[in-house]
Amino acid sequence: MRRATQLQACFAAAGILIVMLVIVYNVEQYVSLDELKSRKESLVETVSRYPRRSAAAFFCVYVAFTAFSIPGSIVLTLAGGALFGLFKGLILVSFASTIGATFAFLMSRYVLRSFVQARFGDRLRTINEGIAKEGGFYLFSLRLIPVVPFTALNLLMGLSTIRTSVFFFVSQLGMLPATAVFVDAGTRLAKIDSVRDVLSPSLALSFVMIGGLPLVLRKLMLLLQSRQKRTRAGSPKELSSVAME
Repeated sequence: MRRATQLQACFAAAGILIVMLVIVYNVEQYVSLDELKSRKESLVETVSRYPRRSAAAFFCVYVAFTAFSIPGSIVLTLAGGALFGLFKGLILVSFASTIGATFAFLMSRYVLRSFVQARFGDRLRTINEGIAKEGGFYLFSLRLIPVVPFTALNLLMGLSTIRTSVFFFVSQLGMLPATAVFVDAGTRLAKIDSVRDVLSPSLALSFVMIGGLPLVLRKLMLLLQSRQKRTRAGSPKELSSVAME
């Protein structure tokens, strides 16, 4: 109980600090596609001069934006590709987004429980039923579909029965395809005028179809397991009948 109270206090203090910084410095005005495109050259020069510091700063900013649900994560993902390239940008964004999502998950579970229940209570039953039936496969399917609200999913999962370790690793894998698409788009930043240029309707539909695959595979695995059990259960009877003959 004492440990949970200390954790709540730490999250609350960090949240207040981040919110104050966002308000005082009006951070959101700098996290836009137009701002990124106008400052790209100077930012690339800074990254080339201070590669490690720039990567660390970008990583921390991304984690903070994701953890405290500050708008701008899509633009930051594009920035990862524009400033660091596909490979390095993908690694930075993938781990930063997953760590930030896990922080939001833990805050929902230990700090914001009453708020999340009041706001998303009608959706919580669906989440719990999905987790109870499909386990991590359910979260994996939702993560594969980029049209599912990222922030709401982090908060709702915090009130579910899923373990933190499962949430982290499943989120890491599930978000990877969409992350790769946006980071790769960031390497061609000059050709992008809006987020719609990256996530076209056909691409969104493809992600939705892909998102259903884990559940289909889960159903097939359960079907095969049940058949194997029936086969094993029937084998002793067949042997005994053969022996009696």
